[in-house]
Amino acid sequence: MISRPEVEDRIVRVLREQFLKHSEEILQRFNRQITNTVNWYVSTLPYHIKSSEAEDLASEAKIAFVTSLKNWDPRKGELWSYVSLRLKGSMQDYLRRKKMDQISGMYEWINSAAYAYMAFNKEAIIGDQVDDLLHVESALKVLTDKEKEVVETYCKKDKTFKEIGEEIGLSESQVSRIYKEAIIKMRKSAKSSE
Repeated sequence: MISRPEVEDRIVRVLREQFLKHSEEILQRFNRQITNTVNWYVSTLPYHIKSSEAEDLASEAKIAFVTSLKNWDPRKGELWSYVSLRLKGSMQDYLRRKKMDQISGMYEWINSAAYAYMAFNKEAIIGDQVDDLLHVESALKVLTDKEKEVVETYCKKDKTFKEIGEEIGLSESQVSRIYKEAIIKMRKSAKSSE
């Protein structure tokens, strides 16, 4: 006799197969929600990223939606609740891979500014590099140990929120929330020190 969990697992497999067969129709059904999620996420980005990456982020979100259909388990919640988190994470990962997320962007900007400055002002290099480092270090000082660990692991070790969460015993969404709050703190600290 087949157990109830085995029956449920079979039903979930059949649902996933059907979703994947009709992924275009399901994508159309959720198109408005996907578009709203992408628009919301893009609205939080700096203008230069918004203007150049909006279409790619929309494509990334649609790919993440279809990919999520393969993993969704209806026993653990509604489809959109599950998928919406995946869309946001996918867009963040896309920008992180392109070094355009907010913290990586800050480090990237500091590095490129330092190289450009070094090319023209070799005598003032040491003083200005120290100033830049102190600026970032002072911004990091306003973070708690957990926030600092999340930011540094995400930016310097190139790990995903899920991987970081597994290391420190938190969910992917909790790590994402900690990261976003840390960014806000760092921005406020950087503005107040100017």
